[in-house]
Order: sequence, then structure tokens, then C-alpha cells
Amino acid sequence: MQSVLVVDDNPINLKTIQEILKEMYKVYPAPSGERAINFLEKTIPDLILLDIEMPGMDGLQVINRLKQDSRWLDIPVIFITALEDRVKEEQAFQMGAVDYIHKPISAGVMLKRVHLHIELQQYRKTLEKLVELKTTQLLRSQDTILEILANVTSYRDNNTGGHIQRTSMFTERIVNHLFELGFHQYRLNRNYADNIIKTSKLHDIGKVGISDSILLKSGKLTKEEFREIKRHTTLGAKMIDDAMRELGDDSTFLLVAKEIVYSHHEWWNGAGYPLGLSGDDIPLSGRIMAVSDVYDALVSDRPYKRAYTHAQAMEVMWEETGTHFDPHLMHMINKIMPEFAAVSNQMKDEAFALI
Repeated sequence: MQSVLVVDDNPINLKTIQEILKEMYKVYPAPSGERAINFLEKTIPDLILLDIEMPGMDGLQVINRLKQDSRWLDIPVIFITALEDRVKEEQAFQMGAVDYIHKPISAGVMLKRVHLHIELQQYRKTLEKLVELKTTQLLRSQDTILEILANVTSYRDNNTGGHIQRTSMFTERIVNHLFELGFHQYRLNRNYADNIIKTSKLHDIGKVGISDSILLKSGKLTKEEFREIKRHTTLGAKMIDDAMRELGDDSTFLLVAKEIVYSHHEWWNGAGYPLGLSGDDIPLSGRIMAVSDVYDALVSDRPYKRAYTHAQAMEVMWEETGTHFDPHLMHMINKIMPEFAAVSNQMKDEAFALI
């Protein structure tokens, strides 16, 4: 049974309203604004009937208090008054009232108004739950699609599966650390941060368009082969562009994915590819991904090199800070870089080798 809190300093009015509503609703009477607030600390009703003119805390003061507290913000409030004061009526609506009933009270009018607004409130709550459910389902679908797409690349190369998972974990640590530090120059809100973490797994998706003879070559690449493999950035960005156009979707999720794909090989000094961006013109997502990507390449075995130790990798990366890497970013994340070594040791390439 839905409940209604009735707030009126007149005991006769309280009794009358209770008699009108008691067959359909649980009614809680409160003889003052102060008593109503005390009641709300313990119980949240489905609707409030609130008299305007009361000694002490009047109805306008009560609703003002309600709208300042997240626990009570969404409770529908219907004002009851004998006054024909249009100014106060307008003020009540501006403060968040959903309706207005004049005294003397009509039982039929009150029942219909109360029923209408409780029904609307229940509908709103149901709709919010449905939206929340659909949003959760969409996020799960996004995560599943990301894993599938990331695995497309890993099936081309045994080394890639481990690289994707490790760089994703490096990126997550960097992003969360920056978010906790709250460096405003990076404009890193929670939504953008989460999208960087999720879509970092797609940074090499464009490699599906590179031939096996180059992608799986055991020796050092020729200049022509290197030019070809650099195309994975633009190929990947085009894949995402095509998906956005096909889906009619320009959501932040896909835009961040595209940023990472095309910009994770850009250099702070402009010497990178494919666009030769420099400094803050490189998206933050790309600058973060560059750190994760290069660190993993340095500490991993490759056909043309042995894995560096963490210390050796950091030495190389500090030498390239200000040329390859964003110097502000590197100094801010220096504290958490030792965590990368632990991730690398726990997630070696052998664990991702295809059978």
C-alpha cells in the first residue's frame, strides 16, 4: 500500500484528510513542518500533502528543505491551502510542488489528484529502472564487442594477446591515478576516463589490415615495410569511422576509440605518425596509450630484441620524455610506474599463446 504524509497544523484537517485517503493509502499525519522533517528522517512516503500556512516552519520552508536533500528530492508534493494567493501558488510550483488543492477540501478531487501523482511517480520510477537496465545491458554489450574486436588482432599473433591485456592494465592504472590527482589541465572526467580504459584494447585493431608477411616478420622491418605497418593507425581509425557511420552513432565511446587508434604513435615533439601532431594537440587518450604501448614493447621479448628490465625500460622512456612522451604526464605517473613491472611479470606472453 502506498503511503501519504499529510502536514497540517489543524487537527480537524488532518482527521478529514485521513478519512478520505485511509481506504486506499497508508496515511501519516504531521501537525507541523518540524514534525514532518523528523518523520522523513525515518520514513520516505510516496507523496506529501503539505499545508502552506503553518506556524513555525511553513509549507514553503518545508519544501525548500525537501529539495535540498537527495533522499527527499523526488517525493511529489501537493500543496493544500485556503488562500487564494496566486503569488504563493506560483512560488510553490517554482519550488517543486506538483499540484495545488484549495480548501475546503473535496474528497473526490483529493482522491483523484493523489492517485494521479502517485501513479505518475510509480511510472517514473519504473521508467528509471528500465533505463538503468537498458544502460547496463548496453555497457555489457560494449564490453563484449570490445573483447571480440581485441581478440581479432590477437589471433593474428600470439604476442598480441598479452600485449593487449597488459597495455589495457597499464592504461587503467595511469587513468585512475590521473583522475585521483584531479589535474584539471587534462579535463579528465569519469566518463572520459572509463572510455579510455575500455577502448585502449582497440589501439592496434588496424593491424588486421596488415599482411602476415610484415606483421609476423621475425627480423627488423625494411623502410617500406615500416611504412606499411604505420598504416594500422589510419586503417583502424577508418574501421571505427565506418562503424560510426553505419550505426549512426557518434557517441563518446567510439570517438575515444578512434582517438586512441590514430594517435597512440604520435610524439610530443611532432615526430610521430600518422598526422605529426605535437604537444597538447595529441589527444590525452593517445598520449596515455603511447606510454603503455612503448613500455610493454620495451619489457617484452621480440624476435629482434630481448626484453628490457623495468629499470632499463624506464631509462629509455625518461630519455624520450619531452620528445616522444608528454613530460607533464610522465612526471605525474612516475610514482605508479613500478606497478607496471608487476603486471608484466604476472601476464607473460606464454600465457596467451594460441594452441
